[in-house]
Amino acid sequence: MFFNIRIIFFFVFSIFSSLVHAVDPRLNWNTIESEHFYIHYADGYLSRAQKTANAAEQAHKNLQPILNWQPHDKTHLVVSDESDSANGYATVLNFNRSVLFVAPPNSVNGIEDFDDWLETLITHEYVHILHLDKTSGAAESVQQMLGRQFLFFPNIYQPGWLIEGLATYYETDIQKGIGRGQSSLFKMMMRSEIENGIKPVDQVNLPVLSWPLGSMPYLYGVHYYQFIEEVYGDKTSATLIENYSDNIIPFRINSNAEQVLGKNIEELWDAFSNWLNQRYLPEIKEHRQKGLYEGEKLTNVGYSTESIDLTNSDEIYYVANGAFEHAYLMHRVDGVTKTLSEVHTGAKINTHSEAGVLVIQNEFCDEYNINSDLYIIDKVENKTRRLTECGRYRSASWSADGKFIYAVKVDKGISYLELLNLQGEKIKDLWQGNKTDIVTQLKSSPLGDALIAAIFRTGKGWNIEEFDLKLASWNSITNDKYIDMYPSYSDGGKSILFSSERSGRYQIYRFQKANKSFKQITRVASGAFDAVQFDQHSALYYAGYNTNGRDIYRLDNPPNLTTKYDFEIPDINLEKSIESAPAVETSLPENYFALSSLYPRGWFPFWSLNNDRNELGFSTAANDALGVHNYFLTLAYDNSNKWFSGSVNYAYANRFSIGYQRSTDILRDNTGAFAVARNVDDVFLSIGMSDPGIEENIRYQMGVVASQSSDGRRADGIPAQLESKDNLVGAALIFNNTQNYIRSISLSDGRNVRLLAETSEFFESPFSGEVYTMDWREYVSLGKQNVLALRLVQGWGTDQPKPFRLGGEDNDFNVLDFINPISEPLFDKRDYALRGYAEGLPQLSGNKMQLASLEWRFPGSLIERGLMSPPVGIIQWSGSVFVEAGAAYNSSSPNQYYSSAGAELQADINLFYGLTSRMRLGFANGFDSEIGEGRVYFSLGSSF
Repeated sequence: MFFNIRIIFFFVFSIFSSLVHAVDPRLNWNTIESEHFYIHYADGYLSRAQKTANAAEQAHKNLQPILNWQPHDKTHLVVSDESDSANGYATVLNFNRSVLFVAPPNSVNGIEDFDDWLETLITHEYVHILHLDKTSGAAESVQQMLGRQFLFFPNIYQPGWLIEGLATYYETDIQKGIGRGQSSLFKMMMRSEIENGIKPVDQVNLPVLSWPLGSMPYLYGVHYYQFIEEVYGDKTSATLIENYSDNIIPFRINSNAEQVLGKNIEELWDAFSNWLNQRYLPEIKEHRQKGLYEGEKLTNVGYSTESIDLTNSDEIYYVANGAFEHAYLMHRVDGVTKTLSEVHTGAKINTHSEAGVLVIQNEFCDEYNINSDLYIIDKVENKTRRLTECGRYRSASWSADGKFIYAVKVDKGISYLELLNLQGEKIKDLWQGNKTDIVTQLKSSPLGDALIAAIFRTGKGWNIEEFDLKLASWNSITNDKYIDMYPSYSDGGKSILFSSERSGRYQIYRFQKANKSFKQITRVASGAFDAVQFDQHSALYYAGYNTNGRDIYRLDNPPNLTTKYDFEIPDINLEKSIESAPAVETSLPENYFALSSLYPRGWFPFWSLNNDRNELGFSTAANDALGVHNYFLTLAYDNSNKWFSGSVNYAYANRFSIGYQRSTDILRDNTGAFAVARNVDDVFLSIGMSDPGIEENIRYQMGVVASQSSDGRRADGIPAQLESKDNLVGAALIFNNTQNYIRSISLSDGRNVRLLAETSEFFESPFSGEVYTMDWREYVSLGKQNVLALRLVQGWGTDQPKPFRLGGEDNDFNVLDFINPISEPLFDKRDYALRGYAEGLPQLSGNKMQLASLEWRFPGSLIERGLMSPPVGIIQWSGSVFVEAGAAYNSSSPNQYYSSAGAELQADINLFYGLTSRMRLGFANGFDSEIGEGRVYFSLGSSF
């Protein structure tokens, strides 16, 4: 019998390792401390850190009694400004920790409904901390013995919609009108779900690829908790959490529901579906009875297709951003649509008839920072020119004459309005906001005298405002409680279009500047955003929501609807009083000290037993609060061989890693009896640097691997074995611009090229000479998810290196790839799969090697179904047919190539509700009459 719990520990530890994202370690980090929190921040962010402390203590005061949990230690909060996207995350592994991104939301995407962004974000993330950290009963007793042990955080092991839904439920405040649980957008999305058919729970459990994609756990989750509270009474959600928090057996979701509510989840889902229908179907019917005024659907891309602009009455540009291919800038004129250029996912545009297309999109600034920058696409040659680097310009517009650019820069959470030249250089500052102002969706007036934007101001929310360029001041166009966004000029600057939720659905409105009147001009079933119209006599184009996301619509002759939603701009200031979290006492700032959070919080015992080993030991792992320092440690005593074994691995951000491992190698005699147990000591060192990018990246890697083996225990009569050493120094250059789209069945476009040089000459080694390897992988999209995948590997060794070996089907897959795909082994890699041939054949071994593969990968179907318990599901299946050939040899050229062909069925299998990997069932036939064979195999991971 062989049982090694260390594998399980490292396996599950890696589940959550992807949550330990490092911030920029080059900054000077500091720490302040409040009653229940440590707040870590970089120089220049002290005021944000204090506000974070205020909001966090308020969240603790509000949420701790509801969830009935007091964390044993203070929670670490990291104030991060490394990304220009609004987000945050929380983890309870090792210790309670949350990273909060400073950048605020700047569009209608689900998180736009707040009165203070930071406070809403902290509330959501702190719900996660209290929920996931909460333990009681047997689970708490085990943690008292073993520390913060990953297996005994019961609430971690739930579907994402139960976890995210709870946080979204408590971020929502109906009275204040904030949070996704009451937002017009989420109501719109759920109405669309109902009209298309409510998704079954065995689909919602999974990380789906179909729409609404990543929003689904939040959308269904928050509605589910609202259903529970309304039908079963207040505090029922807290009772469910309380009951589940002592659960020592993971994934008992149905049992928990039965114990508290008398029904399992599947039975509750039927009642939940009926509740949704009763809540939304009457208003869907009532709205349709009024009569719809919505446009003709021009695109069928869905997902995030939006960002429209125009240059004349029937010429528009937009970003097609679907699930099957790259995001593209599209041009439509006189009913004819063509693709202009690739852009990044989430790109926004602004066009000028002569100057070109201005693109605002995220790009890596360096290894740690992703900032929003400006690009110009020439409309004639379709060439893209980058204007800014690390610019942090989240919104921009051409000037009326196309000779300048107005841009909104957001730095440290503060908005600045700047005037730039055509080289992206700042000419002057025009305006600076306060710490809570958010300025977005900037457009320039055709008259050249003003700018229009959607602006969030504390106490006022989201409104449309116009900036007078002469007076350098903002004037309100709307000034009320509703969310108004996506403004654009029409009628030569005499009117303004915008999208507003004031009717309960996002519709398009027109503001006439001359008489300051407003008219609703759409009545769509779902929602209308980002509208443009040359003048009132031309077609209206807008991004409309449907069951597949957003698409582009055209509405001819939009009406001026006479409804109760018509309004005049109010004469009074509707600013409402916002009670910010009260200031709390904090410690004086101190330099961040990594060791204060780097000590291990838990340990895990393991026992490894077979005929040759009897190891008893423990494992532990930890990271610091910034996620910069990470280590993993095992230590065991082998009672059979009377020595210690184990390993220690340390990594610094993505730059440096080092490790040591002591293991045991068992040798046997010709009869299979035990002969020798040898101590094997392995040391590795890796140093890397990256030139990253959204579309492509280059990584430079240097590594040292040293291994030494010596006798430990020998059977009677067995002579001493020679001490052996295997040392290697290597360098690698890796270029990667492969693309993997939302609904891809494989990497779909681009190439991954790896160039490696290794030598055994620097240190003592049984091998000698150098090894050079080129591994080129090319992916060609054939459309409709079909992919042609090609691979060419050339290995060349001098003198007497460790030989290359071909054969088998595993293709470098590591068991941990099931959790978190990691880099394939770079250095000292000599084994390569050649399907249809067994491993270890002497004909497929040599100091030189060539391997070529060609695969056609084709789609099957999207399934997205699974079981509640055990938590297993299938996302999609696909197939492939392949041919490949290879040779390993010692001469100047191969004497013979060995070829094969075969087919595979692949399924993307999901475990534990959130972890997905590919499983392959294949048949390969080796064509060589002597060593080729028909082989059926099953393995994890992609073939390459």
